[in-house]
Amino acid sequence: MTDIQMNGTELRSDPLADEILQIVNGATKYKIMVQCVESGFFDAIESVGEPASLELLSKKFGYDLEILERLMNTLVSYRLIIVEQNKKGSNTYKNSPSTSKYLTRSKKPTMIGLIMMSDKMCLPLTENLPELLKNGLPKFDINRNIAAMKNGMNKNGVNLTDIKNEKNITEMKMKTIKIEDKISPTCSPTKTNVSKSNKMPPMPNGMNMNKMPPMPNGMMAMKMSMMSTSMMSSMMPKPNNMDNPPCDMLSKFIMSTDAFSCSCASAVVRAFDLSPHREAVDLGGGSGRISIELSNTYTNMKVTMFDLPPVVQLAQKMFPNNSDGTLQYKAGDFFEDDIPSGDLYILGHVLHAWDELRVDQLLNKVFAKLPPGGSLLVLEKVLSDDKSSPEICATNDLILALMSKGKERNASEYQKLFAKHGFTNVQFRYIDGYNYCDAILVKKPF
Repeated sequence: MTDIQMNGTELRSDPLADEILQIVNGATKYKIMVQCVESGFFDAIESVGEPASLELLSKKFGYDLEILERLMNTLVSYRLIIVEQNKKGSNTYKNSPSTSKYLTRSKKPTMIGLIMMSDKMCLPLTENLPELLKNGLPKFDINRNIAAMKNGMNKNGVNLTDIKNEKNITEMKMKTIKIEDKISPTCSPTKTNVSKSNKMPPMPNGMNMNKMPPMPNGMMAMKMSMMSTSMMSSMMPKPNNMDNPPCDMLSKFIMSTDAFSCSCASAVVRAFDLSPHREAVDLGGGSGRISIELSNTYTNMKVTMFDLPPVVQLAQKMFPNNSDGTLQYKAGDFFEDDIPSGDLYILGHVLHAWDELRVDQLLNKVFAKLPPGGSLLVLEKVLSDDKSSPEICATNDLILALMSKGKERNASEYQKLFAKHGFTNVQFRYIDGYNYCDAILVKKPF
């Protein structure tokens, strides 16, 4: 056996390749995680209830033992799985705290909806980047069909032929599976012919799926700027009853919007002392996550979540009104309808979704409605001065360009925007961690 040593010599690959290889490997890591989520692998591990050996997991769920070991080693390296030794010295495996909290269907909130929509809808749009770079126009515009959103559906959506990667979009369509949905007593389970299996644990209400279905078109634009309104409509089977879309579709929507803010909702409502305010209105509140956090944190505050009718219908079923009445829901269009009165308004992931004209229209309406001394709380990730960081925000800024006329902004741009509409005392609070939220508080002067 030959022992080769290079004492005193640094052995290192070309550092110029590091960033590139990290991005490439990051894409692979993401796809492996997506497959584990879609197949219910993390749910299977969670269902065991305690650290389990590879042999037990292989036997219980029908996994190939060798491939299972290699997958577990990979997920341990990602810190999505934890390996421990039992009293006999054998390795046992369980979900990491992050996986258990955010990647299993038995827990709420969950990030599964956001993951699936990024994989099936957002990423294919990046293939339009060369065209966008040439003409500067998005292939899809979430503002284009806003007039149809009140019904929760875009009746004039584009055709699949307008989408560059048609094959990928077609494959996004979900295989229908049985769902025992308890969100609404008026909803009937979806009947299917999927074969039964006792290998995988049952998924909780409305979340038993291998693929995420496309979301109702009108629901997304007001809250999830990550999606194209017309694109979602073209991919989605049209329900017979526009006022009561299929339960499984609605449950996936609540998952996706909830995932966008669930990791930082508690932090953003405590970013400033909002206790002097008595009536808060969460405009475009989506799942109601921020409204719920506000109501729980400021118990003397009356909170109204205001969004399009199908969104409010869903949020009410998932998160019923507080028994004391401090949290309420109201349906409407914040561009076309009168907005509820309050001394505090919240715009969470709303401003970055719209063109300048719509942003001006909305801020003018909020300013006019606020009493003197009232506040506006804006929840958006704020770009650095040179707009190259944080990475999650710079990336989302480009994604917005692919599907809308919206954009992310830096602090200077936000200050100018608010001053333009008469707001003063602009304060920023940056939320630590990897997330989509920072908090900005502005005032209407006396």
